[in-house]
Amino acid sequence: MPQPHVFDLHCDTLDALAMRNAGPWAEQAASADGDLLHNNLALDARRMRAAAAWAQCFAIFVPDDLLGYPSPDPLSFYRTVRDYFKAQCMEHADAVVQVRDARDVDAILATERVAALLTVENGSPVGNDLGIVDEWAADGVKMVTLTWNGRNTIASGHDTSEGLSPFGRDVVRALEEHRIVVDVSHLNDEGFWDLMKVVRRPFAASHSNLREVCGHKRNLTDDQFRAIRDAGGIVGINYFTEFVRDGARGPSDVSFDDLCAHLERMLDLGGERVVALGSDFDGCTPPSWLDSCTCLPSLYQRIDERFGTEVANRLFFENARDFFVRNETA
Repeated sequence: MPQPHVFDLHCDTLDALAMRNAGPWAEQAASADGDLLHNNLALDARRMRAAAAWAQCFAIFVPDDLLGYPSPDPLSFYRTVRDYFKAQCMEHADAVVQVRDARDVDAILATERVAALLTVENGSPVGNDLGIVDEWAADGVKMVTLTWNGRNTIASGHDTSEGLSPFGRDVVRALEEHRIVVDVSHLNDEGFWDLMKVVRRPFAASHSNLREVCGHKRNLTDDQFRAIRDAGGIVGINYFTEFVRDGARGPSDVSFDDLCAHLERMLDLGGERVVALGSDFDGCTPPSWLDSCTCLPSLYQRIDERFGTEVANRLFFENARDFFVRNETA
């Protein structure tokens, strides 16, 4: 079987690599070793290139309240990780290229380099300043997850019950004006349906499964999936064991069939052009058989055998690539 194409909507690799020497954050990334080209995490460009023609959304994950640490503030945190990403793309330009226009993805992959899209998980760095959205656009950010688990000035995550704030509506409009994709993963139900009243462009759930299959509140309801589908959006299947199967406690508790149950239901809901990959690599506990980028060729083969080549290609690459291309042009 030829090398697959992969387009993964979410990982947390950048934080682990960038924050090792950043004051109190060093503790959070103590086990990380290496850089974006070669490291001991789930994703590095060297292994990604060997496994597949690979496009990756690299998130700058900004935790709520910075996990109790006194510094840096959310905007400083964003800028620190952004600068690391930019420096790594320059240092390893023969292996990783930042994607500023999704129409360039295929050409980048043809050069056997990783196509890297910069994204933000948690819109907290915006504070009360819409000008930060302009900064994100200038930095080439392609997608912003509005919240993490708690509340920020935009909206509230699944640990809270508030919806989209009036300022959050302005942020959504600004993101859409800059063609930065709005991402609803982590957003609570109240915020999701508030968003539906104001969103005008296709949007994403970059790393979310289905609540009907696994009841965790981080997962989407069927109605939410249908809303994303009808808006022309995209949903990335998350590998985190706790979001895949109810009662899962670790890497050995989730099977291939458990993961496929989410894909099967998404397809039953008319998601043939909606489903994508949203691994959450380096930010979650995945199944033991799917713990790094080296596992993707085997996963592709198993999906191909079970669902057919067309579904496998759409899930692994085509739907996400086509979604981001549409976002550039529609």
